[in-house]
Amino acid sequence: MTSSPRIESVTSREVFDSRGVATIEVEVCARGARAVSAAPFGAPGSRGEFEASAYGALGVSGAVRAVGDDIAPQLVGLDVTDQAACDALLAEIDGTPNFDRLGGNTASAVSTAVALAAAQAQSVPLWSIVGSAATPTLPRPLGNIIGGGAHAMGPTPDMQEHLVLPVNPSSFRDAIAWNIAVHEETGRLLAARDAAFTGGTDDERAWAADLDDTAALEVIAQAAEAVSIRTGALFRLGLDVAADRFWDAESGFYRYERAGMNLLPYEQVDFIESLVRRFHLGYVEDAFESTDYESFAELRRRVGEDCLVCGDDLLATNTARTAAGIDAGSVNAMIIKVNQVGTVTGARETSAFAQKNGIATAISHRSGETACSGIAHMGAAWGCSMIKAGVTGGERLAKLNELIRIEEAAAAPFAELPAALGGRR
Repeated sequence: MTSSPRIESVTSREVFDSRGVATIEVEVCARGARAVSAAPFGAPGSRGEFEASAYGALGVSGAVRAVGDDIAPQLVGLDVTDQAACDALLAEIDGTPNFDRLGGNTASAVSTAVALAAAQAQSVPLWSIVGSAATPTLPRPLGNIIGGGAHAMGPTPDMQEHLVLPVNPSSFRDAIAWNIAVHEETGRLLAARDAAFTGGTDDERAWAADLDDTAALEVIAQAAEAVSIRTGALFRLGLDVAADRFWDAESGFYRYERAGMNLLPYEQVDFIESLVRRFHLGYVEDAFESTDYESFAELRRRVGEDCLVCGDDLLATNTARTAAGIDAGSVNAMIIKVNQVGTVTGARETSAFAQKNGIATAISHRSGETACSGIAHMGAAWGCSMIKAGVTGGERLAKLNELIRIEEAAAAPFAELPAALGGRR
């Protein structure tokens, strides 16, 4: 009987993400396998209040030292295929409820590298290591077309992401191609609309356009219609409002600088509902500040039959916060980010808990990304309905192209379309 592959070494180094910000990369070796994972990094203005701190008080250089001094001596010798045990040890080494000491980026880079090494050591795909399904399923790609908020510079919309989601692709390649076509068509429309538009983009390669949010949706709707006519693609539009960024707790207003609006929470509900109705939005993320379960619930009561009301900062891939959101009826969709919770096991458990309670899940990148493609396998293994990974840019397409490979190698079908997007009720 062949013995289980053991972790032989754990090392780390400082590298850079897609914004040129320093981040940690971890390398795990086990029985001939050498796996590397670099942590993505959310923008300072877009990281949620309740997610694990990226590096705690250590900073990136301190995190690199902690891997060598604290983590590696205890992980070496463990069964690399026992992800739960490795992740539990990481939590024990950290010693805080939310990776406040080591940081979510440090822990998630180690955890993901362990999973990758286990897959390599056994010559199996990562999706089969991080999940239990016999066949993976493909999440539909949410494409960020026009950016704003904390991800963009200059005069741009107040909201962070203006999105499209293809609902009827026959292959994952088609889904990517359709989103790229909407992105390109939007660029042409923006250039025709504004002679000053220079083709600038935000952190996620979405267009940085001199528009308010309503005008941005108008342009994307026009672009999506043009692509639909050419290809037969059907799209639903969406928003990542990232409302924490312009919530003024002192005054109690959502302050839209670009649009010149100051909205009380009940007025914010009315405004978001009006956008859902006008543009037939299928997805709205973080429409309210991240403690306001009640406003989320009110929006879901109004539009949830035909739109995914999604929580990211509200829930932070945290099972306890997710349970509170479920109890309040706040969402019918949520974002899954490994570095918000710190480990692959933690993210998997939160995703499974959400789905068990009827909540659609979307595996997600961060605005500062790396070329690692692990989330593609996690989304496919965990039955996620969607993946947020941008539209263009090598660090974004690394995830999307990996899903083409998963589709081809495993004959993977698309995940079931959520009922709010036209799936089975």
